[in-house]
Amino acid sequence: MKKMKKIFMLAIAFAIGSVNYMDAVTLKITCRSKGKELEVLRKSIEEWMAEHDGKHKVEIVTLPHASNECFALYQQWFGAETFDVDVLQLDVAWVGIFSDYLLALDEYCAGHLDMNDYFDIIKENMYGNDGHIVALPLYTDCGMMYYRRDLLEKYAKPVPKTLEEMYETALYIQNEERKDESKQNKFYGLVLQAKAFEILTCNFAEILDACGGSIVKSGAVEINSARGMYAIEFMIKCLKNIMSRSVLNYSEEDARGIFQSGNAVFMRNWPYAYALMSDPSTAVAGKIGVMTIPPSADNGKESGVLGGWFLGVSKYSKHKELAADLAMFVTSKAQQKIRVQFSYLPTFRSLYSDQEVLKMNPFVANMQKPLLKAVARPSKAFGKNYTKASSEIFNTINTILTESVDNTEDFNANKLMNRLNEKLSRLLQEKQQKKITDAPNDDGKTGFFRSILDQITGFFGKR
Repeated sequence: MKKMKKIFMLAIAFAIGSVNYMDAVTLKITCRSKGKELEVLRKSIEEWMAEHDGKHKVEIVTLPHASNECFALYQQWFGAETFDVDVLQLDVAWVGIFSDYLLALDEYCAGHLDMNDYFDIIKENMYGNDGHIVALPLYTDCGMMYYRRDLLEKYAKPVPKTLEEMYETALYIQNEERKDESKQNKFYGLVLQAKAFEILTCNFAEILDACGGSIVKSGAVEINSARGMYAIEFMIKCLKNIMSRSVLNYSEEDARGIFQSGNAVFMRNWPYAYALMSDPSTAVAGKIGVMTIPPSADNGKESGVLGGWFLGVSKYSKHKELAADLAMFVTSKAQQKIRVQFSYLPTFRSLYSDQEVLKMNPFVANMQKPLLKAVARPSKAFGKNYTKASSEIFNTINTILTESVDNTEDFNANKLMNRLNEKLSRLLQEKQQKKITDAPNDDGKTGFFRSILDQITGFFGKR
């Protein structure tokens, strides 16, 4: 009895010491450095720390620019024995893939989230494989087409209603502008991102959707359908006639640089670019228009791939409750409202009719329609095989585009698309998908502290 009492007192002392130690902690959160993301996150963190009377600190771990590199980094982290990042920024397509390693947030969110205010397509991606909320939307994205309003007015061209009309308009204005010798081999009709990484999967998915096709439909891959071939042929035609070969190595910021400097008529990009290009120092400030990716004239539809980033809490975190509190604060409606001024689209429906939001950034009012028409990447269809599938897609599409302009003798787009279809079909049909690593099963009580609590539980159980 004395021995058990001693153990009990030790446990209480240890617990009190733990609480004192936890009074001041340092959390780590990941963030990309594209656009204004780091700047906006720092401001949110400063507000959160102020709400906690400066007791806690938050360190930002800057992620690589390329999403593929971010994903690979997460794979390494989750597979390591030690993992000290608490809150993770996640691409919408990764939530399901990493859900086994993310903390279930249901109990933390209960009573704090208005789930009915989220867009359905966003809400669907908050849940993990076991049906629990594992990620909170930070902001949403939708691929969109920017255009030069001033140039369309200059040449009396209407805003194009189809992909084909956009191509013809881009070609015409490009040729007219190039009559100025200073713009020869410098000015282009269209700029997008065709680098062999995730952004090209996004670009192709929305063009394919605009052409009336799908990567996966009714449980089967059909990327090499007639619609799929039309989409890739349209991209080849654009590359040969209205785009620079350099787009084969372009990411979002490369494309923005060309358009922002006044050297393109159209640009495919994300909403974040609007605020940056509207700065008075740019060559296109006050001259920009935006629209959805226009549909193909032949049975197409308006499109734009769904993007956006979420925050999840790692199951490895030693400060789960505090990390969850930070994630909820940063993704809150109040913080998303602030983020609107930098053209990061909110995930709450109500903010699209909020008068303060519309006054702050009228651009947002035009984005609800594209979001409702957005097409998702096939991450749910491929599950944990999605990154392999996406890699096959962007590498193949990049190869097809490259070989089309290099006039490779044995180039055959149809053959390459058929091969891609076969590879994707195999990935889709795999019944057993490998896990990145064994998911942690940690209830927060580890090591010595857990052994003490086990003994206490056993003692009172016997009593």
